[in-house]
Amino acid sequence: MPRVISWNMSHWQKSDVQRKDAWEYLRSLQPDFALLQETVPPDDFARSRCIYRPGGIGGNRRWGSAVVSFTEDVHPLETATPTGAQAKLELHQTYPGSLAIAATESGLTLVSVYAVMDHGYAITTLHKQISDLTPLFDSKQGKRVILGGDLNISTQFEEPHRTRHRNALERLSSLGLVDCLGLNRPPRPPLDACPCGDRPCMHVQTQRHARSKAPWQNDYMFVSRSLVPEVRLCRAIAEGNPWAFSDHCPVVVEF
Repeated sequence: MPRVISWNMSHWQKSDVQRKDAWEYLRSLQPDFALLQETVPPDDFARSRCIYRPGGIGGNRRWGSAVVSFTEDVHPLETATPTGAQAKLELHQTYPGSLAIAATESGLTLVSVYAVMDHGYAITTLHKQISDLTPLFDSKQGKRVILGGDLNISTQFEEPHRTRHRNALERLSSLGLVDCLGLNRPPRPPLDACPCGDRPCMHVQTQRHARSKAPWQNDYMFVSRSLVPEVRLCRAIAEGNPWAFSDHCPVVVEF
């Protein structure tokens, strides 16, 4: 089973040199697969190893989500047929380019998610994306899913946002996905200065926001319940100073 990394690469904020250095840093982490957001993959990736919508997300975001393989060919998933249904349903309806979905030759389904801020709301976008993905989770390709991304939500926020954002995470759970960071493998101490108020606190800092000193988590990694027994660890990567390349740090799951 693979080593999978999810990372918002903050492409739009960086120079060409910084973007190149970020990709070298990603390679140094030796992932088998990478679920990327706010990125534009380099031209040297073979089409069979990279799922990405050229042009990014809409007309004003020249970057988007990608699934990149470092080990085997991957194939794009544009539609899914739920069990018992006959029609193929489109998976890329909300902000095309904000999702990248790939099937691996080894039988995994990989999903990279970026919840676009829409008039100040990412939660509305995420709910639409979850609805778009529901046929996938109900199909044969939805039995061995690894989903990662910058969901732009957090249960660290004050109410009413805390409850609303928790509801979106519960929707993912209802569809058969498990929060890998919530598994606490390996065990970690509570997050210092976390504003959540949870007992125990299970948050992990994945973002350094330019206008806040709080240790925010808005990046996540989920797996199908069938994969949970194989999860060895899931953690945010701090080594190698990822903050030099992005305002997000990578999240890794190993099996």
